[in-house]
Amino acid sequence: MDLLWIIAGGLTPLAVAYSLGRLFFREAPDVLALATGAVIESLVIFCLLAAGIATPMMFVLLGGAGLLPLLWLRPRVSAPMPGGPVLLVFGVYGVFYLVHALAPEIQPDAASYHLGLVSEYARTGGFPDRVGFFEMLPQGMEMLFLFAFTIGKHSGAKLVHFGFLLATVPLMLELGRRVKLRDSLTAAAAALYFCAPVVGVSGTSGYNDAALVFFTLAALLALIDRCAAAAGLLAGFCYAIKMNGLLVPALAALYLVSTRRWRTLITVSAAAAAVIAPWMIRNTLAAGNPIAPLGNALFPTQYFHLTMEQSLANDWRHYEGVDARSIPWELAAGSKLQGSFGAVFLLLPLGLLALRERVGRWSWLAAGLLAIPWLSNQGARFLMPSLPFLSLTLATGLERLARPALWGCVALHAALCLPPAASRYESADAWRLRGFPWQAALRLESEHDYLSREVWEYQLTDLLREKTRPGEATFALLGIPNAYIDRPIVDWWQSALADRVMDTLKLASFYANTPFYDLRAEWPAAMFKGFRFRLTTAHPGEWDLNEIHLYSGPDRIYSSPQWQLGGWPNPWEAPMTFDDNLASRWRTWTPMRPGMFVEVLLDRPQRVSCVTLSSHSPVYGTPVEVYGLGLDGAWKLLSADPPKTLRPREDLRRAAIRYLKRNGIRHILAPASTSGVWQLGKVLVEEHREWGLEDSGERGPVHLLSVAQ
Repeated sequence: MDLLWIIAGGLTPLAVAYSLGRLFFREAPDVLALATGAVIESLVIFCLLAAGIATPMMFVLLGGAGLLPLLWLRPRVSAPMPGGPVLLVFGVYGVFYLVHALAPEIQPDAASYHLGLVSEYARTGGFPDRVGFFEMLPQGMEMLFLFAFTIGKHSGAKLVHFGFLLATVPLMLELGRRVKLRDSLTAAAAALYFCAPVVGVSGTSGYNDAALVFFTLAALLALIDRCAAAAGLLAGFCYAIKMNGLLVPALAALYLVSTRRWRTLITVSAAAAAVIAPWMIRNTLAAGNPIAPLGNALFPTQYFHLTMEQSLANDWRHYEGVDARSIPWELAAGSKLQGSFGAVFLLLPLGLLALRERVGRWSWLAAGLLAIPWLSNQGARFLMPSLPFLSLTLATGLERLARPALWGCVALHAALCLPPAASRYESADAWRLRGFPWQAALRLESEHDYLSREVWEYQLTDLLREKTRPGEATFALLGIPNAYIDRPIVDWWQSALADRVMDTLKLASFYANTPFYDLRAEWPAAMFKGFRFRLTTAHPGEWDLNEIHLYSGPDRIYSSPQWQLGGWPNPWEAPMTFDDNLASRWRTWTPMRPGMFVEVLLDRPQRVSCVTLSSHSPVYGTPVEVYGLGLDGAWKLLSADPPKTLRPREDLRRAAIRYLKRNGIRHILAPASTSGVWQLGKVLVEEHREWGLEDSGERGPVHLLSVAQ
């Protein structure tokens, strides 16, 4: 019975998409009807989520209304299909892929965020109030996954993505016919694409890369067929799938400008904007940044730090252990670029022979332009939109040498990409499909047993369900399969909140012996309406302020919720300087620059004679000016460089946990290890009593630490 629901979950969104596409674009080829209908369907589900009414009943109504047009609109079923010996390749791989698509989700990003978000949407019926890295990414495909998830859970969503992978084959044949290529040549290129390991593992999981390829090719087909509205919807949906998909509408617009098709340009642009705008509007309303979680230099907000974006960008551009010379091998058959295309693609230079033909030149151009996002992320998945065109150039070049060479290469590629052969030349940690999990696919093996065996982190979801209560947030120092847990998780890097928590924990552990100073500025007591603390010189280091205290004579003036706190940069975290917690701090999160400041405007004028600033930054020797806002509304310099005094070392561990508790975090998933961020986990586990934590349980090296009540 579970298997029937899974299949129904996968087929229903695809059938509704085809029905809607056939309703609105009656003369379009079947693959274009499927593609355009999916865009419309995704937008409808977005609206349901935005309204907070994406309930199972609404999906029943959507399914019924969406399938209704099929009662009078007959499916054309005219999509071209490959024939001859190559059909055997598609048959073998189709079955192989189908089994993996039916099995429970085990791929990292799919189980953590693609379907993790979908699972949350299915529980709540709307978008969460939480602002995090993955929450702010456009999620066009996740809308379709949600429809499937409501019926067939995780595997139902996977089947939707697999459906678009299958549809890519007839779509490539349609494109080949438009440019007058023989079906046999296009089918060979489609086989080279279809069998690629990175395509198989992505297209049978809850990722979105195979879908991005499908909709990119569909937008091209719509342009060729001069269906402007469909081309615009499909091009815009490429952005809704993945942010770097914005390249597709940009290239479409550039092509139309170059051919002076101005009316078509207006239609395409308007249709693309209709698909892109909802995601940008949502981001603007939720995070104050239309392109969140990126673009933080242009749109600084309280939700993300620029340092996170810069760190990610550097990691994406420079994968560990990969240099320019090793890239061809890593893309073809390596393990360091998150997937591979297959060893046969080492023959890609033969594709240069295709430059003798017009189609070959256009294919190389398309492949090159669509590879632009790969310059910002070296992962093999980011080259997948180029792969159909690279496959076509390789197939064309091989055929120019000899037709047997082409089909021999296709057969060799299909053989080498199957798991038994791939395991002989790829490293054990290569990202590819493994085995043939037919028992898990047919649910003869339970989902729990399969996941416990295949995904070690799945055990942590059991631990969380056993030891935490619904609604209690856990700070996780490692990634877990969020798609299988209904507890809120704060991942250690995905937001400004996570950055602050990590900084607080490190401040109380690794940086406990770092020199810590008090700056003290004094003057004759006078009435003031506010104070400003300002940098005067630049320095490569960051400026931080842990606490600011105001005094009237010997008496401290305690802060009030009515005080207005701000600064530049990072005004949102200025309240951390008045929270009476030395373990938390305001930081610039960027090198010091003259003019940076923190200020406080009092709720009423008060007599003040002294101020102290607790900070680590005096170690850099950069002076801080102290200004007071007088009753006359003028700022007056009170101290140009307050003297500093070294503070005695203090144990801030329990203060750090108070900060976590104040931010709603009740548990910490802490791996006890000596590598990377897990070093912090080791400290927390070994010293949990000193931190005021309780060890609530463990799975392997990972402990669940709970904040003592």
